[in-house]
Amino acid sequence: MLCSKYFSFYILSCLFFFKSTAVYGLVDPITGTFVVGAFLTGYFYNKSNFTMPNIFPIFGRCPKTYDIKELERAIEKRFFGQHIATKIVLSALAGNLHRSKSNKKPLVMCFQGWTGSGKNFLTELIASHMFTSEAVRKLRFHVIHGRSDFIYQSQINVYKEKLYYDVKSKIKSCDTNVFVFDETHYIPIGILDILIPILENNDVSIDSRNSIFIFLTNAGGKAIVTKYLDLWSKGISRESMKIQDFDIILQKSAFNEKGGLMKSGLIDSHIVDYYVPFLPLERDHVVKCIEAEFKNLKKYLDSSTKSEILEMVSFGPEPENLFATSGCKRINQFVASQSNSDLV
Repeated sequence: MLCSKYFSFYILSCLFFFKSTAVYGLVDPITGTFVVGAFLTGYFYNKSNFTMPNIFPIFGRCPKTYDIKELERAIEKRFFGQHIATKIVLSALAGNLHRSKSNKKPLVMCFQGWTGSGKNFLTELIASHMFTSEAVRKLRFHVIHGRSDFIYQSQINVYKEKLYYDVKSKIKSCDTNVFVFDETHYIPIGILDILIPILENNDVSIDSRNSIFIFLTNAGGKAIVTKYLDLWSKGISRESMKIQDFDIILQKSAFNEKGGLMKSGLIDSHIVDYYVPFLPLERDHVVKCIEAEFKNLKKYLDSSTKSEILEMVSFGPEPENLFATSGCKRINQFVASQSNSDLV
């Protein structure tokens, strides 16, 4: 089977080949030389560490910058209850963007917290502002699914090789990418360490400094809730809580809880730049999610409907019952069923 890296050379050569034979009925020396030369060029390119010039910027498919202020405005309007995460992520992205040429490694972040607290939502917001067209987003925004992409324990070595090859080839075609590892707690232990050369920018065949890696995990979710309730019981408001209150417990949780980051060199070698706590969402934040969903659907929301949707949401843990146990994760389904109930 022809290697994909020089398959395009081969196809292009064949087009010239068939055009020549259709007209003259035989292969003229010039066309024959072109076919062989193009094929051999592709072959030796594949065998070497030579990186083809990046032609994607010519077509706008490899963006080098984006409007961080637009992202900030979108977060303010649509992302609720996460003042710590907002501050860390915006600062990290702005710093990474402004000093991209002097970066020593790509930006690596770990988003930690309960289901429904906004981890996936924030990555989608980041991607939609970094890559403003759907076509570019499909090329440059990559989601690796912990639950479905690493099913068989016996295939770990295969998964490692495939993961490294996929990430490397994406960066080789364009150095600006966002890689999101969703449900990292389902990834088998040890797989992610294969990426260390890329995450430290030590693979000389690529320059990974302009890409961003985000690991999403529930690891640390319980520790965040415990710490939050401890601070709350001492009279410390949510808005007064800081990253320093959670940073150490997040690192320990990621390193010790079962999952892709357990005992990982990514943590041991300080490759992860930011451990970002996603606080559990309270009733007020759920209300904002409901209002935002109705606004998105361009439908009117009255107080009675709002109350009915809130009744569908479970709160815990006992006895405080401060937090929505599934955050805003199921709000769109609740809103859809409630807003269309008159059609049933």
